[in-house]
Amino acid sequence: MKKFQKYAALFSILLMFFMDVISIGLAYPIFSSMLFCPDCHVLAVGTSQAIRGIWLGIILALVPIGQFFSAPILGTLSDRIGRRRLLLATIALGSVGYFVAVLGVWLEQIALLALSRIIIGIATGNQAIGSAVIADISEPEEKSKNFGLLHMAGGFGFTIGPFLGGILSTLSFGALSGYAIPFACAGMLTIINLLLVAFLFKETHVPKQTSDVISFGLHNIKRAWKMPGLSWLFLAIFVYNFGWSFYWDFIPVNWISLYKFDASMVYNMYALGALVYAVSSGILIRPLITRFKSEALIFYGLIGGAICIGLPLIYASVRTYWILVPLQQYAISLIFPVAAALISNKSTDESQGEMMGILESVQSFALIICPLIAGPLLGVSLQMPLIVGMLGLFLAAYFVRVSQ
Repeated sequence: MKKFQKYAALFSILLMFFMDVISIGLAYPIFSSMLFCPDCHVLAVGTSQAIRGIWLGIILALVPIGQFFSAPILGTLSDRIGRRRLLLATIALGSVGYFVAVLGVWLEQIALLALSRIIIGIATGNQAIGSAVIADISEPEEKSKNFGLLHMAGGFGFTIGPFLGGILSTLSFGALSGYAIPFACAGMLTIINLLLVAFLFKETHVPKQTSDVISFGLHNIKRAWKMPGLSWLFLAIFVYNFGWSFYWDFIPVNWISLYKFDASMVYNMYALGALVYAVSSGILIRPLITRFKSEALIFYGLIGGAICIGLPLIYASVRTYWILVPLQQYAISLIFPVAAALISNKSTDESQGEMMGILESVQSFALIICPLIAGPLLGVSLQMPLIVGMLGLFLAAYFVRVSQ
């Protein structure tokens, strides 16, 4: 592939990922307010707090559930028929999901909101295709850097998206008002994303073989877990995702209860973390990538992240969190890009989509089960996000060490 075509493909995938994450981020912060707001009737008046909490967990889990099933299928299918057509189809599907959510808000139907999350989850399985495109256009020594750029785009997207979502949900434009606006804007951004990919993206993978997609994909998932080195690495990624998700998704409970954070302080901390993660993934980790082995970078990133998560168990103030959160984000910025590059380099050119799909599925599975376990553990102690997060990263580091 010519250099210009490589850069064009890289730019279009980064732009797609950036806009995709903005769209997800627009809607992400409003579900808690929507389900617990007495003026919003997607749940019946009088619904208990416990039931509302269960619905919130279900709504948040439906996207990773969709990704869990769709990512390996979409990744494998992109190896068989190419990347471009599937990217266009899944982006279009995602826009449908957001407009179903708008309808759900208008009709005050929780079932439609749940359906929209399933559709969006299936559509965002295309992140496996995007990762495969990065693998297609990158030389082995470039992959960690380019995967880092991909996560930088996502970090910036998640910095902007929730902020805009919070503002837009307070506005009104005639029939379109309140919680419907972020979903409608996410749908419009997805349509723009579709047009940009249609005009900017050129196919990066020419299939060389065909096979039955479902059976072939399932066969290779089983094969991947048996590949030397990869089984322990996939286990490490799963445990890391569980530990980090438990910490980052539920640490606000700790901040609000023990440090009296208000909503703006929680958002500011999240925005700081997303910004540091974005800059670290795309820029700050590059000197380390060129000097150290991939396994060592993942191992020490996990160890550093675990230490930074666990330190508040000994001593923490609000001020120390402004230091620890950036350090945590820098440490974990090493994990995803380097792990994706490592898995890609151990895969054949004809199975890049498949392996990236498996990676997405492993990550999604951790995100599915985490909310189911978090509730009971939070009832034991508000320090559980710190404890589980720290132990999860330490255990993942052990599995990385075993894989070497």
